[in-house]
Amino acid sequence: MNDVGGKLGEQMLKAAHPPRSLASRVRAQLPPMIAIGLIILFWETFNWVFDQPEWILPPLHKIIYTAIDGAQDRFLAAAYVTLIEVIGGFFLGAVVGLTLGIVLYHSETMRKALYPLIIYSQTIPVIAIAPVLVIWFGFGPEPKIMLAALIIFFPVFMTTFAGLNAIERDMILLMESLGAGAWETFKKVRLPGALPFVFTGIKQAAILSPIGAIVGEFVGSHEGLGPVMIASNAAFKTHFVFAGIFYLAVMAVSLFLIVVIVERAVIPWYYVRNR
Repeated sequence: MNDVGGKLGEQMLKAAHPPRSLASRVRAQLPPMIAIGLIILFWETFNWVFDQPEWILPPLHKIIYTAIDGAQDRFLAAAYVTLIEVIGGFFLGAVVGLTLGIVLYHSETMRKALYPLIIYSQTIPVIAIAPVLVIWFGFGPEPKIMLAALIIFFPVFMTTFAGLNAIERDMILLMESLGAGAWETFKKVRLPGALPFVFTGIKQAAILSPIGAIVGEFVGSHEGLGPVMIASNAAFKTHFVFAGIFYLAVMAVSLFLIVVIVERAVIPWYYVRNR
């Protein structure tokens, strides 16, 4: 019976949302493809059109060649150091943000004590804190991880807190009428209902994660992409700077895609509902 019900559900879902044809899929991809093509065309012809030297804006093909050709000698070892800092800051910031969001939602005392401080903390530029953290923790990965975590925790905290507050009152009253306790209500209603908000914050954090690490490396570091980019910029090797940016972008996009895959695995019902 379960197999029959599952197949019937799949058939109903397919009937309600028939697969799109190949032509419609191609039409849907045309706008971003055209936009990307125009950006590449402008980038490649910028120096020729405006009569500028290549160090102002290196052609895209030269940046990609530099990123690939210099991988073994220059970029891979440096990118590995930065990647460790990015991942460490991402997980630390996400865990702290998620924990604070849940704690402040359930505790009015903690909310009154910490919520204003958390908001005020975001008015301080991270680059202003970076030198102090380097003085406190040295030139190792610790200050970079902490800087990345400081940037990441706030969007995760805010989306978690907002998601827990967005649950409809009727759902809570229904659980109370069924005799569910606070923990049961949180586990079965509040947390599942807040997960789309939480993953929105985590995806935003994934994109922001390289910022803290690279700011820390710019302020004080002997390893990572930051020193490579600073040395290249001082020598007017702009194509090396852009190659470093390329590696940072790959880190952020890869982390974002991993979070999307986890999100689809954890809350598949959310995607089915919004199809």
